[in-house]
Amino acid sequence: MGNDRTLSKARKIAQRLAGQIEKLSDALEDLELEFAMLMKTIDKMEAKQGSNRDVQIDVSVKVDEDDNDFDVTNTSAPTVKGRRKF
Repeated sequence: MGNDRTLSKARKIAQRLAGQIEKLSDALEDLELEFAMLMKTIDKMEAKQGSNRDVQIDVSVKVDEDDNDFDVTNTSAPTVKGRRKF
């Protein structure tokens, strides 16, 4: 019976983490679009001013579409202080 309860809690946590990962992924995509628009605006404004200043920023993000494979090896993530819901 104890294993069933533990398994149930683990599934709830995994489900909550999957939802948070989905939200972060969506937010990252939005930020990438906004960043690209900002860079285009900067380029246009510099072109109007006739600036010869070259600023090149290359941003690439690899998104793994496989939802069943989570990389949990990052142990350098900051901890969140607060009340834990377990």
